[in-house]
Amino acid sequence: GAWRSMSVHWAWRAVAARARAAKLGDLGATTASPMAGVRTMAKATNLATIKQLREQTGAPMLEVKAALEASGWDVEKAHTELRKRGVAAAEKKKSSRTAAEGLVALATSPCNKSAALVEINCETDFVTRNDAFVDLALQSAQAVLSSGSNDVSSGEILGLSSPKEGTQSLSEVLLDVSLKVREKVEIRRGEFVRSDNGVVASYLHMSPSPSVGAIGTLVALDAGEGHIDAAAQEKLLGLGKKLAMHVAAAKPLFLTEKDVPESLVQAEKDVLLSQPDISSKPANIIDKVIAGRLAKHMKQISLLQQNFVMDDSKSVAQVLEDESKALGRAVSVTSFARVKVGEGVEKKKANFAEEVAQTVNKQ
Repeated sequence: GAWRSMSVHWAWRAVAARARAAKLGDLGATTASPMAGVRTMAKATNLATIKQLREQTGAPMLEVKAALEASGWDVEKAHTELRKRGVAAAEKKKSSRTAAEGLVALATSPCNKSAALVEINCETDFVTRNDAFVDLALQSAQAVLSSGSNDVSSGEILGLSSPKEGTQSLSEVLLDVSLKVREKVEIRRGEFVRSDNGVVASYLHMSPSPSVGAIGTLVALDAGEGHIDAAAQEKLLGLGKKLAMHVAAAKPLFLTEKDVPESLVQAEKDVLLSQPDISSKPANIIDKVIAGRLAKHMKQISLLQQNFVMDDSKSVAQVLEDESKALGRAVSVTSFARVKVGEGVEKKKANFAEEVAQTVNKQ
């Protein structure tokens, strides 16, 4: 009985000890709560700051956190720090990466008398669906249209002000987008077309969303002297749209044969002369063969001489002649533009085995 009483005694002491420990724990937590609360609040504030800057820049969380720590958790300073790092990263990407994917963006004036195309490139097709990338393309086209300048080189476009951001230049907006998508992003080229007495029609091929596509074309139509009413303008735009589609498919390089530089004509002659089936012929035959093949080539690259893709029994010039009679006024093409994403950019062919070997050697 004595042993049992002692066991019960010690059991109750153990229960009491645990109760006191729990109480002291609660008291200790209550005593430490001011400092713990400060740390908790600071941590919550830091997380909120990281989230805010990450949403603004799209940069990875660790990079955002590092920039904030280096800037004393000042959001503006950290944003500047991220932009500096972005510039450095972008310079490295320029020399080592190829941006051949992308979009062609279109902007047209409300009166349909002018329009602009801008090609903007990235490294992967995935980025072309990024909202910030698409928005940059649209801003660039609108900026070129607003400038009304025929100088639409890459450098000139980058210097234009963003129509959306106000004080920022397009080069600054591009840097922010590059930081978000983590790829090399470039504004490659642009086109601006105007018609003083007619309309500018446009066409976008493979258009994933409004005003952007893989190929963009513009055609400027002149409708001669006199007022163009709404009905006539609608017919002109319909004709222009068909011609813009033709330009997308037929890929003309010049408006007429007369516009082909003599240097290109001579270069084509040299190519023809070097072909075995021509050089082996008698001298009096060679000139005739070259003249015939040269005429065929000129027809293929000159818009007005090309066969119309929607009715190959007629040339584009004949289509314009027929439409002029139907409209009761002389209609002519004064200029055109065609921009295809990545055209002329040499793409690097990826070698998976070499990439794996390089990765292993670095480790």
